[in-house]
Amino acid sequence: MQLNEYELVRQVQSRHWWWLGREKIIETLIERHLDTSVKLEIADVGCGFGANISMLRQYGDVTGLELNAEAIDTVKLRWGDSVQAISWQSPNALAMRFNFMLLADVLEHIPDDKGAIDWINEHLLENGYALITVPAHQFLWTQMDDVLDHHRRYTQKTLLELFDNRFEIVYCSYYNMFLFPVKACFVLFDRLKRKLFPSAIKRSYNDVPPSLINSIFKHILMLESSVIRRTTVPFGVSLVCLVRKRISMDCALITGDHPS
Repeated sequence: MQLNEYELVRQVQSRHWWWLGREKIIETLIERHLDTSVKLEIADVGCGFGANISMLRQYGDVTGLELNAEAIDTVKLRWGDSVQAISWQSPNALAMRFNFMLLADVLEHIPDDKGAIDWINEHLLENGYALITVPAHQFLWTQMDDVLDHHRRYTQKTLLELFDNRFEIVYCSYYNMFLFPVKACFVLFDRLKRKLFPSAIKRSYNDVPPSLINSIFKHILMLESSVIRRTTVPFGVSLVCLVRKRISMDCALITGDHPS
């Protein structure tokens, strides 16, 4: 991601409808599918400036993994010793294991996404969960994806193909369905602008919109979280997937946790 975009993220993530709505969807799936009565060892992979850390701390001890040095410093300054912030880049190994990992719009930034899934498997404890959000549909590609250094957008099929029998798919769905028409209009605007002004500087358009629009969009996306609590969504601008690492055969034989 370009450095100016990191600065924009730092400025807007606590107020922007997209970050707030996504956080609510993540929280909804954690509450719905994980045993939140047990304290978790959590990895916020690609934590950025810590948009999700306050929410994650409800469920256990959080380790933030991040490439950008300024983002790491921001996390350390805000949470001190209560959150461990580590300089990390995929697929660097860690001497740590977790029972919950969050990759919130991180996988699309990693050139070898299959290798990233292998890394998740190596750093998840048995029966541990990983929750992943990614942008959906290559036909929605805009200059935003270029500026943010995305390598791809996903369909549900291409995302699920990354996971083999080491993982159980607990939940997988599109989201941001109700605002799909807004994204489609932006895609058309982006393509027209790039055709008319090919030399214009590319932007992510991640600025906070006017307060009324920001509030409406936030509540629309938060409303969708109540749908996701009950069922899957057939299409949308983004995807969310929750997987669980299966107990390995060797571990099952040791513990006796296997079919008789």
